[in-house]
Amino acid sequence: MKGMPGVEQSPFVSIENVSKHFGGTAALSEVSLDIEAGEVHGLLGENGAGKSTLMKVLSGMVSPDRGRVAIDGHELRLGHPDASRRAGLTMAYQELSSPGNITVAVRLALPDIPRGRTGLASTRIMRSAAEAKLNQWGMSNLNPDSLMADLNLADRQHVEIVSALSREPKLLVLDEPTAALPDPEWLYRQIAVVTGRGTSVIYISHKLAEIRKLCDHGTVLRNGHVVGSFTKNEMDEQELIQLMIGRSFVQAFPAKRPVAAETQPLLAVRKLVALPRLNGVDLSLGRSEVVGVAGLEGQGQRELFYALAGLVSWTGGDVKLHAQADEHTRKERRFSAKRPDFVLVPEERKTEALFMQMGTRYNLTISRVKEFRHWLYVRRSAEHKFARAAATKVNMTAAALDKPVAALSGGNQQKVVFGRSLLSKPRCLILFDPTRGVDAATKMDIYRMIRDYAEAGDGVLIYSTEIPELVGLCDRVYTIYNGKIQAELSGDQITEKALMNSALGRQREESLL
Repeated sequence: MKGMPGVEQSPFVSIENVSKHFGGTAALSEVSLDIEAGEVHGLLGENGAGKSTLMKVLSGMVSPDRGRVAIDGHELRLGHPDASRRAGLTMAYQELSSPGNITVAVRLALPDIPRGRTGLASTRIMRSAAEAKLNQWGMSNLNPDSLMADLNLADRQHVEIVSALSREPKLLVLDEPTAALPDPEWLYRQIAVVTGRGTSVIYISHKLAEIRKLCDHGTVLRNGHVVGSFTKNEMDEQELIQLMIGRSFVQAFPAKRPVAAETQPLLAVRKLVALPRLNGVDLSLGRSEVVGVAGLEGQGQRELFYALAGLVSWTGGDVKLHAQADEHTRKERRFSAKRPDFVLVPEERKTEALFMQMGTRYNLTISRVKEFRHWLYVRRSAEHKFARAAATKVNMTAAALDKPVAALSGGNQQKVVFGRSLLSKPRCLILFDPTRGVDAATKMDIYRMIRDYAEAGDGVLIYSTEIPELVGLCDRVYTIYNGKIQAELSGDQITEKALMNSALGRQREESLL
């Protein structure tokens, strides 16, 4: 019996010797871990380490070759999603799965759509239930009648999490849940509520500060194997990173440019206005410079980046680009077909950057396809040679080129987006949260590529939700608040405290205290 002295108790969640092969590749090999009731268990590993496969096994989407899983003493019938749901397992995914043409109310009702007296789906019942769920979990600001496609990325993630929380799970799996959230404290409060009721939580995150804050215990995966475990009081971040990536984590960020170095002007933005939030922004970018933008969600940064990329129209101001031989404004539309002025790595790779039904090689080389074309045909040998060289540049294996891009890990998908952007050779590389939801090793690769690209003589403008990333990577950082630039910081002024204070709307003098 639970709680009786001298009687060994079984863990609330038991995962024993789970293995899964895809062809000759071992995605999981003898993976075992135990989780107690009310425990938050961290699951760490690079993209491709086996975390996603393990979660698919738990959810019933993938049948393992061997192994067993039990929740609250009841063994799961693996390979059957309905069995996992009946056992009390729910998941909130990082890669948002909801179709855009359904409402928030429908999303929160799935998979059990309520029906009225006629036997048809009842919009009234769904809407009422959705309002109750949103109120219960602190999201009453969301409209149940809104289409999922009309929500910003953060609110789509809120809906996914509320959907999982509202099913009263015994085991809740959260996959990179704060990657798109401007206020992770909201999620922390909800986790405290459900764990207080006895729910166990598997928390997958690349943010070690979150793991330290939330997790009682944790497991590290690498190449499908369990390579280590940790407890909250014995967590050493450097050791965990070394376990995840299999090598020492000596220097995450490449060296910055010397502060005193003169920077040739490349880009000047003056009094730029774009609806609904950008309200007269001034900033500059020099050659060989990495410039960051820091701000809370919804302060105009998205409009700024997407306007520069030509995806959002602006209603005032101008953008001047100092090309090698002349100067012209962005509005004159003087673009080079061979070398564009701006290329954007967007916020959401799957919906905004990748052709998910196509292959990796196609996704990587599409921006340069004219170079391989001969009349109406594409010279495949030239394309393949170029793709292999590009894959090497972004630290991808040649084998990945022959896979559908949908089959790649999130980190490798982001490398494809990044690689294609670099191959376009823009004068200004515009990065909107480019390391969202990728592992430590991929982040290091991206940091290196950013610095290498800038050092070659062009400029990089980057927005990131991770303040330490801006501190470690950028030569200068602008903070944006309420649609305007709040402060410009450089050199030793760029600290986490200064950026956060300024992003909250405080004056620069305060932020430097």
